[in-house]
Amino acid sequence: MAFSNSVARRRVRVDSGPSERKKPKTCCGYGENCYRRNPLHFSEYLHPHLERLYSLQEVGKDLILPSGYKAKIDTSIILDQLQIYRDQGFTAEKDVQNAESQKQNTEDDRPVSVGNQSVNQGSDMRKGFAFRLAKASPYNFFLTAVRDSPPTHNEVLSIRFHELLDPTMGDLDSSLQINFMVELDWLLEMYKVYGHESKPLFILYGEEDDMLKNPKSLPQNITAKKIKPSAFGHHHTKMSVFYYKDNSLRVVVSTANLISSDWYNRTQGVWVSPLCPQLPPNSDTKAGESPTEFKADLLRYMAFYELPALQEWMSRLRKTDFSAIRVFFVASVPGSHRGPESEKWGHRRLGHLLKKHVEIPSLLSPSRENWPVVAQCSSIGTLGTNPDSWMCGELRGSMSQRMMRPGDMLQPPPQFRVIYPSFRNVKNSHDDLLGGQCLPYSGRTHEKQTWFTKFLFEWKSDKRHRSKAIPHIKTYARVSTCGRYLAWFHLTSANLSKAAWGKLQEPKGKGSALYIMSYEAGVLFVPKLLVNEEVFALEGERVTANKPSFPLPWDLPLSAYDADDKPWVSEYLY
Repeated sequence: MAFSNSVARRRVRVDSGPSERKKPKTCCGYGENCYRRNPLHFSEYLHPHLERLYSLQEVGKDLILPSGYKAKIDTSIILDQLQIYRDQGFTAEKDVQNAESQKQNTEDDRPVSVGNQSVNQGSDMRKGFAFRLAKASPYNFFLTAVRDSPPTHNEVLSIRFHELLDPTMGDLDSSLQINFMVELDWLLEMYKVYGHESKPLFILYGEEDDMLKNPKSLPQNITAKKIKPSAFGHHHTKMSVFYYKDNSLRVVVSTANLISSDWYNRTQGVWVSPLCPQLPPNSDTKAGESPTEFKADLLRYMAFYELPALQEWMSRLRKTDFSAIRVFFVASVPGSHRGPESEKWGHRRLGHLLKKHVEIPSLLSPSRENWPVVAQCSSIGTLGTNPDSWMCGELRGSMSQRMMRPGDMLQPPPQFRVIYPSFRNVKNSHDDLLGGQCLPYSGRTHEKQTWFTKFLFEWKSDKRHRSKAIPHIKTYARVSTCGRYLAWFHLTSANLSKAAWGKLQEPKGKGSALYIMSYEAGVLFVPKLLVNEEVFALEGERVTANKPSFPLPWDLPLSAYDADDKPWVSEYLY
């Protein structure tokens, strides 16, 4: 069954006796993408696909979906919708085959693994998401489950949005969503899965849907604020903070917008923090810091908004113990950042951290500088007339930083490689050419930087069963020449652009400045802090129970574009 999960598999009520309901006359405009669960909606609109599915149900038995059914939305929502049909007395016309049901039950007991992490879908998946989060330690790094890729549905390292709200994660009090695009109807449906739709929700967003355009129409528990940094920048951060009734909280950093399409057939990355408890009363103001200074960096980012409505959330963060967090928070905020401030944001922040915490061990490579930098993104900005204009200039300079030992010699800069989908990648995706809707690289921009093509490698994720799931994820890493180790890994909302990472400027009389146009947020994984090693081992290398292989989202070795391949550009959709 597509998208089987703990919500989708729950027991439902038995019919007390069906009676034919009167069908409405108008078809729902959302078609098979309808995610509503309000009974009134189903009294007013036809849903032919649901009526076909309901006609297959067996009276008095659990609601299930046919084996191999390709749902366009999470099947937990479809099963809730079918329950509404049952409650409204819609007549079932034929039974589901018992053999089909038995086959699915058998399939649900198969073990699924990623690297040396494994989960039994018939048992572990029903224990709640907090159980799987514990098994994902120390990285806590997930990829979104892909609707049309069944092997991803029950991976221990797959996630669906509503699982972040699973009661096993904590008794939710309120939440903060910081994002670019928000589809409020869909978001509230996700909160309804576990009955959180009436709890306080504060949303900072960049692009609004129709509901957010009219604040007076919002439910009383929702506060929303649009953030517009500049004419060319975006409020592109994708982050959540969940606050619980015991005063603990979690931080989630991801690459996915709060829209339905981003959580179904695309590859997205999600980092989920451990549960961070409240500090004891009267704790020192600097107490509860992470070894990575995650708390200070997150508070600095929040303070940049200068929003009175965020003060309550900042107060909660100050009172929280973040000492269990072992990743670095790396953010971008718009403006010209000069002097020491330039090392707090964008690519300069990343370079500063790499220089302090990352080594390129010589025993694994004859030349420490040979390990290439790999950038994987879903969009590309204006990079300049040649590679050294920015990408292979200041950006590579920051991303190739490392700890210097006495006697170390400067080496040539490493190769810079970019994973970005080709036209062929998109054409062969689960959604055909429509999969390219999340890849807004402009053909007009590419015509000005055709040199960029020689740096490109195709999207390939066979090991994670996501080669056909177009990547909206953004990642950056330093990979060993043998392809078996990582020096570091970075998950972020930042695409390959000056607007996201910053561009160095030298205004007369003011010194150098890092100019950034967008809000971005990411987390940096460093081996010393997470596994107490110089490197992360990839699958098949030095793996132990306490030091699992790093769950890389794309395949190594990288796959170069074929001679006739071209990068995907948005004009292919028109």
